[in-house]
Amino acid sequence: MKQNRRPAPFNVVSGDTEGITWALPEGAIARLGKGDSRGVKPSPNGTYFAVATGIGLWWYEMSSKPPIALWETERGMISATDFSQDGEWIAIANYDGVIKVVDIQSGECLAQMKRTEEHNVYWHIDFSADSKWIATANFSGIVEVLDVHRGVCIAEMDRGEREVESADIYRLEFSPNGQYVAATADNLGAEGTQTYIWCPETGKLIFKFAGGNFSFSQDSCLLAGVTSDDPIGDADPINHYISVWNITTGERISHFSVKSAWMDTIIFSPCSEFVAFSSRDENLRVWDVTKGVQKTVYTDFQTSRTVPFYSTEGELFVIVDEQDTIEVWNMEHREKIEIPELHPRSVDAAWFREFPQVALADMRTDTTPHKKTQTGNIHTFSTIREPACFPDPVMFLPNGKTLATRGYRNGIVLWDVESKQVRETLLKDTRITSFTVLPSGNMLAAHSEDNNVKVWDTGKPDAPIAEFTETDPVRLIWNIAFAPTGDLLAVGSREGPIYLYDFIRKARLKPLIGHTEHIWSVCFSPDGKRLVSGSDDRIARLWDVESGEKIATLPIGEPHTLMDIAFSPCGNLIAGGLSELRLWCAETQTTLFAIPHPERRAPYALAFSPCGKYVASGTWWEKGMEKMAIRLWEVASGENIATLWGHPTDIQSIAFSPDSTLLATGSFECTTLLWDLKPFIDS
Repeated sequence: MKQNRRPAPFNVVSGDTEGITWALPEGAIARLGKGDSRGVKPSPNGTYFAVATGIGLWWYEMSSKPPIALWETERGMISATDFSQDGEWIAIANYDGVIKVVDIQSGECLAQMKRTEEHNVYWHIDFSADSKWIATANFSGIVEVLDVHRGVCIAEMDRGEREVESADIYRLEFSPNGQYVAATADNLGAEGTQTYIWCPETGKLIFKFAGGNFSFSQDSCLLAGVTSDDPIGDADPINHYISVWNITTGERISHFSVKSAWMDTIIFSPCSEFVAFSSRDENLRVWDVTKGVQKTVYTDFQTSRTVPFYSTEGELFVIVDEQDTIEVWNMEHREKIEIPELHPRSVDAAWFREFPQVALADMRTDTTPHKKTQTGNIHTFSTIREPACFPDPVMFLPNGKTLATRGYRNGIVLWDVESKQVRETLLKDTRITSFTVLPSGNMLAAHSEDNNVKVWDTGKPDAPIAEFTETDPVRLIWNIAFAPTGDLLAVGSREGPIYLYDFIRKARLKPLIGHTEHIWSVCFSPDGKRLVSGSDDRIARLWDVESGEKIATLPIGEPHTLMDIAFSPCGNLIAGGLSELRLWCAETQTTLFAIPHPERRAPYALAFSPCGKYVASGTWWEKGMEKMAIRLWEVASGENIATLWGHPTDIQSIAFSPDSTLLATGSFECTTLLWDLKPFIDS
């Protein structure tokens, strides 16, 4: 294996170590965030790792945190990636169904494959040991083996009739010698979870078993799997069973019973003589495969989740997840390994669990005989995803110096506009669905889950200021809107009603009844007295908030679902995203003009500029589109005065800076772009 296959430094900008300005689209001045991580793969020699994201493939060295390259930005939307075992190549798949095999050092594309339309998004890729083949699993749950050099499919795996064809493959890998390919599918229907083992050259099924966890021995002669079925006859429904098969003959050579309702991990020792597995209630056990007997049982951590793994030297280690900490133990010596403190729910801990051998190899080892303790820093990839954001909504604070975005799972992330760095995260331990910024600069946040709505003042994060619960059959959804007055909240439902709450007085207002299907868009007028809404019933309605009565149905011509809607700052205009951009008079509800949208899909995100002169619209992705359009329109004339191309998928949210000179656009791939509007507007 070549040890110095440093990735080609594509898109690196001198002086920008964080990648804020790498591969920016024309007109953009910064990218906030690195995108949603869709998979992390370490190189075989443990020197580098690659992160698949919606904007491209980020490269990092194990020894330092800043990125060293950014690949595949022309399209982005990376769905899967894998290294060849010699570390010279990397396979990259995207959402358009294109698979590339690229030389890591030169960046040269050695092969490119695209299958038929129905075989379009690949969720998994795995190289064979000799790098001649790639196994893939796509969105339809179909497994294929592709010949890298000829660019053809040599085998398609037949799983038989299924009730639903979906992306149900959640694990796919070749055996270490490349002679077998195994996949685990969570079949929808009577079969449940199944693991299949095929011949990759012919696609012939060798055997399958009912279960999800499996492990190949290093010599590829054996397969161990966890199954809940018991051909021996034990009727205890909470038992699981570890079976070991000779793959060539299909003969089961060992079978162990485990009284556990939840099996975590199963793994062979490097010598293939032992198999270790952990369970939630029996903890860690090691079985002798050839003798068919239990070798060792470790009861040290019965109340914790454990993940066993073997070092290349054959020593057994275990990762122990406690409630607030994570530990690593060498079980051969019953010694705790000294590692930096890790929290079980952190990204760092996820990295350790997925690639424990790589993580341990990256630590400095104390070579004192028999001591076997290790100190130093485990390389982490916190900077890639933390604080990760799902930028819907994005909002500027009144001073224009700070941009707020919703955290990917928790909190509200505040970005310093000048430095393009994270300033702080508010409510970082709280799940947030929506938030707003009031003219005073105060921020309010809300979350809706299980028909329970909570509202926080971010300046007082210790407890919500109000909480409302609806009972079945109401099904509240994530679509939440705050009134600019800072006292009202509107929450849509799947059935059509819109629920209104006065969270200052902790009172329910009269719900808005009229829509009959899922609510997609709700927006208050600037004075909070009216609300406009769009639904899957393809009708747009204007409501009186105080009375709860409908004021009017907005004229939209042919029925359309209103994906987003916005009031102008003075409240006299309403903009809506149909198959065109429509502007209505808010007082008379008459159509002022309809602007045909060049893309066939409706604008997904809309925003008026604070000055009221402009409105921006963002595109919703559709098949065949590589970059999404952000269009700037002049309200008075309806003229499209600028089109900005940048994000690789849906524009989720748009915000103007208070002086209307900056535009922030948040996208489904979890980045926010900042655009300079001064060349296009009267500032």
